[in-house]
Amino acid sequence: MGKSFEILRVCKGILIALLISFILTILLSAVYYFTSIQESTIHSLITAGISVLFASFYISYQSGSKGLIYGISIGVGYFILSIIIFYIFYEGNPSLIILGEKFLASLVAGGLGGTIGAIVKR
Repeated sequence: MGKSFEILRVCKGILIALLISFILTILLSAVYYFTSIQESTIHSLITAGISVLFASFYISYQSGSKGLIYGISIGVGYFILSIIIFYIFYEGNPSLIILGEKFLASLVAGGLGGTIGAIVKR
């Protein structure tokens, strides 16, 4: 039987994903500022996907099991926290399409990263 599910690992993964996302956002902002590249929704989706992918990989690798569960949990938690942060700092509402895309990107990246992390550990 495998290890039991640990909610603290998920919380740690969500915080790691938020930290990676923050760093990538700062780097992307510098790219926007110093080049002629225009800001795009796809860039924020890629940032979210990369952040959740690496965080879920790391947590699942540490755990060694339940990679898909950890990954999806981190993806959903990241999505919820990022929406809360959005509503704290911005006025207005994001479109449902953008919310759906971000949710899907977080879910897929979390599941993929978690599965790969658990497999690599074995």
